[in-house]
Amino acid sequence: MKKTTLAHAPSDARGAKTSPHPLPVRVDRRRAAELVSCHFFPVSHRTVEAWPLVVRHVNGKATVETAELFAFAQAKLDAAPPIRGGRIRKSVA
Repeated sequence: MKKTTLAHAPSDARGAKTSPHPLPVRVDRRRAAELVSCHFFPVSHRTVEAWPLVVRHVNGKATVETAELFAFAQAKLDAAPPIRGGRIRKSVA
């Protein structure tokens, strides 16, 4: 039997390496911020707190559904306008 390493891990449809551990169904706000920062864009747990997500309080922790979290983060990313960087060259007259 051949051992599977992370370098040989299967890829998803986008070509990104899939994790051997699936994502949890619900996460607290700090873990939600870590996941969004890892998969989409940098964000803090205080920002996640302000997002209009359905929150369930379990054992004193506010948890959010990972699927809803990722859908909202993707919507924010899709709504962000692409901006081209670079320097503007002055024309020589």
